Amino acid sequence: MRILVIAKALDRPEAHILVGLKNRGVTVKVLLQEENAHAQILRDSNIPILCFPLSSRLDIKGMLALRRIVKSEQIDLVYALSNAALSCANFGLIGLDLSIVTYRGTVGHLSWFDPSSWLTFLNPRVRKILCVSKAVESYLQDLGVSQDKLVTVYKGHDVAWYTAPPTVTRSELGVPNDAFVVGCTAVMRAVKGVDILIQASATLITELPKLHLLLIGPVKDQQVEQLLESFPDKSRLSLTGFRSDATRLATLCDVVVMASKSREGFPKSVIEAMAQGVPAIVTAVGGMPELVDNGAAGLMVEPSNANELAAAIRYLANDSNELRRLGAAGRARIVEVFNIESTVSRMFEIFEELIQKNCSHTPLKSLNIK
Repeated sequence: MRILVIAKALDRPEAHILVGLKNRGVTVKVLLQEENAHAQILRDSNIPILCFPLSSRLDIKGMLALRRIVKSEQIDLVYALSNAALSCANFGLIGLDLSIVTYRGTVGHLSWFDPSSWLTFLNPRVRKILCVSKAVESYLQDLGVSQDKLVTVYKGHDVAWYTAPPTVTRSELGVPNDAFVVGCTAVMRAVKGVDILIQASATLITELPKLHLLLIGPVKDQQVEQLLESFPDKSRLSLTGFRSDATRLATLCDVVVMASKSREGFPKSVIEAMAQGVPAIVTAVGGMPELVDNGAAGLMVEPSNANELAAAIRYLANDSNELRRLGAAGRARIVEVFNIESTVSRMFEIFEELIQKNCSHTPLKSLNIK
């Protein structure tokens, strides 16, 4: 089995998935548009990496280069992990007998009336779409994508990745050591619901004198900026901006919150916190109910409901036993369901089945090209 992976960059689970596939005997070659720290994981396992910049979704030079690589390396399957990579694979590999597989991490943003969607996920050349959650799979099915193209594969993690201690202390971030810290790590756009979290926290200031809100990540929402400016007690509010060590700051929090309003897949920051035993409060949006097992491994509230979110925070702040129980349940959920070994096994099965059946979508027929 010879697969070619094309990506803008790789996150840590993606890099370890490729290593796991190699360890099962798969020949893996990787084309990266950008280098990042996780590329070293591949190098340590002797997986070859080539720099492969793509200027657009219709990069003619990139398509020709991709075609040459696929033919010279006798590639059986292409796994495309960016919109540009997927589009260039769909069109650059027309006429070649191989499967194109991609990955979808969010709901929304696709339409049969949108030409860019036809270039990527809705293109008939795509043989399989690996969905990060059942919510994403359901969204694509409702959109009209054939069910035989869809499969949910949870992106696996290893709790051992998250054993490093925080790089800073609470006090260095302006957080009292005895505070009850409610944290959120995100690029704070409107869809993330950070405004709802701020409103919920503001209502608890008097009731919970030790509550402290820690926001990690850049603010890119004007409403959030306004709410921060009017927060009733700024001494109980800390903003870090972008942090390259954001993952390691999770254990400074007593609870993490992701109050997304829509279009959420599986937020990486919540998975990383749960892997470290930090309980999560999430909204019933996208794949997050699957992540916390509908409330069994974390609390779940309705989106855009500041009162319900405040009640969940209050509940955990006042019940240390429940806080510990949910922290342990969340970590167990990552170990049992969202583990890297299961992901590698499932992807190996999918790729092997596609290659054995030689189930490529013949583009000349699909696109009516003579």
